[in-house]
Amino acid sequence: MVRVKVSFEWSVKPVYDVIARIEGTEYPNEWVLYGNHHDAWVNGATDPVSGAGVLLETARSLGELIKQGWSPKRTIIFALWDAEEWGLVGSTEWVEKHAAELQQKAVAYLNSDSTGKGPLRLEGCHSLGKFINEVVREVPDPKRGKSLWQVLKAQGSSTQTEVSAEADIRIVALGSGSDYTAFLDHLGIAALNLNFASEGSGVYHSIYDTFHWYTQFSDSDFLYGRALSQVMGISLMRLANADVLPFDYGSLAEAITSYVDEIEVLYEKVRAPQKFSLAALRRELQTLRRAAGAYEKTLQMACSHNRYRSTDGFAKLSELNRLLYQMERLFLPEKGLPRREWFKHRLYAPGVLTGYDAKTMPGIREAIEQGSWEEARRELAVFQGVLARVIQQTVDCERKLRLALD
Repeated sequence: MVRVKVSFEWSVKPVYDVIARIEGTEYPNEWVLYGNHHDAWVNGATDPVSGAGVLLETARSLGELIKQGWSPKRTIIFALWDAEEWGLVGSTEWVEKHAAELQQKAVAYLNSDSTGKGPLRLEGCHSLGKFINEVVREVPDPKRGKSLWQVLKAQGSSTQTEVSAEADIRIVALGSGSDYTAFLDHLGIAALNLNFASEGSGVYHSIYDTFHWYTQFSDSDFLYGRALSQVMGISLMRLANADVLPFDYGSLAEAITSYVDEIEVLYEKVRAPQKFSLAALRRELQTLRRAAGAYEKTLQMACSHNRYRSTDGFAKLSELNRLLYQMERLFLPEKGLPRREWFKHRLYAPGVLTGYDAKTMPGIREAIEQGSWEEARRELAVFQGVLARVIQQTVDCERKLRLALD
């Protein structure tokens, strides 16, 4: 028997979030957000100053463009969050305070946290997978004479980035551990978490995470920090200025299908005493693939012929874009996950017992792992309802896009 005495300092401290914005010229009520926390356990050169520095450099770069006459169509919001290390407090409190406004206006949230000189990590919602693949094709790797995308593709499965059978690199699902959590899991705002990995630093959350260590053993010449700023800057500008927001639901359907495959393997492995079928869900995924394919075909036709340039067409595009960025919200039914209702997203969540690591389709997957078959069936029904709404909205997007064509 071991007796442990734990001492806490219970006190109230001020928390300082720093928020800045560039107002959009055409769609000021559509927001593209980029955040990084600014608090650290000790010195924090890597975590979070390396990431916060990238955010500040990205903001400075866009500021220089504004001086030269550039302006975004949508509003860009920069956020430096406080008290992340205390439990994502600064970002979560801000999200909860502005929840109603964010649900209406937030297009996407980008996050970086910290960065080093290891492989580029692409994590986030699969509806943004095709988009971020296009971005990293445009940014050169700091030291290899190739694009970041080419380097990632060559590294293949040796990194945390899964490589799909298609040309695109499949991004990794988000769990928790950084400030995207409240945006994605609580409000259903599509999110990306992007950074270069720290290569075996060993200084995480320690007194050794200093500027001296970072400049001697990590990104010593700040070239990878610059590359990450390029990725973030291009992402912000493309999201802010896109005529049609670059969400892709074919990639989403493929990702969900792979997760259904994993759940079926899990079901067979646990030798369940009760029958549990995912056949109906697979049929719905086929319907989503067809709907996503029809939307993509119409979008390609519109782009190739530049056919939505009339004033009336732009008004209809505004309606389309709202449907597109609201799509992620559909993964949040009214009631949250069992025994942790604050977490509402039915496709992505941190596992109950996995710390920061993601559990995809968490309601179904964790119920099967626990042998809770009645709960698994309930969660399957919930997910099927969610998917039905996603399918219908994808169909509606294709119809809206057709109406926008001249």
